[in-house]
Amino acid sequence: MLPDAIGVKAGSPDGMDALFARESGEIENAFLAAPFAEGGWDAALRLFASRTRSARAQLIGLGRNAALFNFLPDIEPDYHREFMEIEAWRPEVNWRVATTARPMEVVSETHYDAVRERAPSDDYEAHIRRWDGVYGCQTVLMQDEDRLIGLAALRCERDGRTSRRDRAMFAKGATFALAAVRMQQAMAQRGAAMTAGAFDAIDVAAFLIDRHGLVAALSAAAEAMVGGKQGGALCLRRGRLGGTRRDMDALLQPALERALQGEAAQQYWIASPHERAPPVLCEIFCLPRRDWDFGFEPRLLVVARSAGDIPATRAAPLRAALELTAAEADIAIALANGCVREEIAAARGTSPQTLSTQIKSIMRKSDVGREAELVALVNRLLR
Repeated sequence: MLPDAIGVKAGSPDGMDALFARESGEIENAFLAAPFAEGGWDAALRLFASRTRSARAQLIGLGRNAALFNFLPDIEPDYHREFMEIEAWRPEVNWRVATTARPMEVVSETHYDAVRERAPSDDYEAHIRRWDGVYGCQTVLMQDEDRLIGLAALRCERDGRTSRRDRAMFAKGATFALAAVRMQQAMAQRGAAMTAGAFDAIDVAAFLIDRHGLVAALSAAAEAMVGGKQGGALCLRRGRLGGTRRDMDALLQPALERALQGEAAQQYWIASPHERAPPVLCEIFCLPRRDWDFGFEPRLLVVARSAGDIPATRAAPLRAALELTAAEADIAIALANGCVREEIAAARGTSPQTLSTQIKSIMRKSDVGREAELVALVNRLLR
């Protein structure tokens, strides 16, 4: 246990006087307005820095293997680029991360000194001196299995070390920052539920997916689609949207993961385990990111709809549009109807290798690079 150089815990009334009470009241108002006002978080952090007599205030989110967000008002973009380059979210690099304590417990320079002496980091030392943050204090606001949200006051050489009063003001303000972060989280969750509810009015099956790939909210039609109906193409497994068939799940899961990494919208036909049940078209859209994104907001929208097969009579216009052979048009329609390669090859009495060659020819003529793009193209043309 490191020595406690503070003597206060977040929220302690230690050092209260009229000026302290007035300034902490200003911090309270700023943080509680932050989730609702445009530029509210920037304004709150600037005021918090001023009232703790610090150069900057920082709100940071750390995941298991990366920085989730790093908010520092009025900092140059080079700061963030450099932070990521030196992997400063890692405790072996960043002595601030290495001194992380229990939620709402404040640590400061004495704790930093102990870690720097025991395990110095030249990269982070150079980084933090270049950006005027050698002193200050910090606390953890929220922490769960895979995310930590922390608040810090950063001070330059000119500011010097924090005083007991500075740390008491920081501790008091941290309680208001925590309330604001919780409000932001509640608003994100409420917003997800309202967005899913909006799809109810038009009877659309919509799933909202969070950054972990879990379903954050779903419409009534989506709930009915995965609600245990026998023969359905989609299901929920431990909170994740998946395909009922193993091969379809192996298609959908990587698609969702790629979308979470920022891949453009895609369409996938997910077949049912029962031959007579129609496949489901899943359209995956990346949702826009907000300037202040704490990781609570949904990241993906998946719209699912069932559709009957494209009839074989539509092969002629497809041949004309893409200059396909009769066999190629039949194969393209089968793919668009949700059939997997093994089924198509067996139905046509051909080998998987021959079918693969034919699909490559279809993709080349269609000017697409992936099978999923071909399926989306055929569905746009024929449905």
